[in-house]
Amino acid sequence: MTAQQVINMALKYVGTQQYGSVHKALIDRYNKVTPRPSGYKMTYDDAWCDAFVTVIADETGTASLIGRECGVERHIKLFKQMGIWLGRVKPKVGDLITFDWDGGGFADHIGFVAEVSGDILRTVEGNANARVAQVYFDWNDWRIKGFARPKYSDEKVNVPVLSDKTMEDLASEVLSGKWGNNPAREKALKVAGHDPVKVQRMVNELIAKRIENVGKDADKVKVLPNAMTYYTGQKIASWVLGAQFDVLERKAIKGGEVYLLGYKGDVIGWMRDKDVTVM
Repeated sequence: MTAQQVINMALKYVGTQQYGSVHKALIDRYNKVTPRPSGYKMTYDDAWCDAFVTVIADETGTASLIGRECGVERHIKLFKQMGIWLGRVKPKVGDLITFDWDGGGFADHIGFVAEVSGDILRTVEGNANARVAQVYFDWNDWRIKGFARPKYSDEKVNVPVLSDKTMEDLASEVLSGKWGNNPAREKALKVAGHDPVKVQRMVNELIAKRIENVGKDADKVKVLPNAMTYYTGQKIASWVLGAQFDVLERKAIKGGEVYLLGYKGDVIGWMRDKDVTVM
């Protein structure tokens, strides 16, 4: 796939409205591919800009180049691991654009760069005012956190070295998205001489080990009954209110902290310190 072919696929969705049939089908396609990023199953109420990016990657066969995520800050971390994060440099068509609307340091929106004309760029974004839309920005707008450039077929592609890899190496690569998604992932592993069933077992072991190691002595917090939204803006599901969770990760923000909450192997989401009680 070239960069322009990926953009053409994204443009087909322009006008899609949240809660419409196309939006619901998009979220269903995101959830169908497992293992899901962070173990999280998207709902129709969730912020869906990154799910849109992920589904476009799935549909164009470029998930191994773009990665799969539903959280923009985590996606940036994945971009850096994949070696495609550019930061704030002038973009090209096909680049991923990320935003930090309030300048607080936490990315909260993502889309594709569809056109660059001088210093003006046109994007195509999911969940832009609850729809897929094209939006114009100065390329160096202060709200833009940075860009990532996937290695499409019109870019130089570094093919993973397939020799001398342990099963754990392969599983780690699967988790980082380097082998794409099923059924393409299974086929690629087979072509490279690996057993996809054994690789998946190791993937499951790594996920379980990470959760166990993080959760053993982790702080626990209880979500306040009157909490409204996650730090990332999504509405909090009713079953989360008043419940107790493990703290998988914490980070400082302006005026306090946010916690990444986990429960029985699943990542729940980022919560502000004002919305929880530390147990």
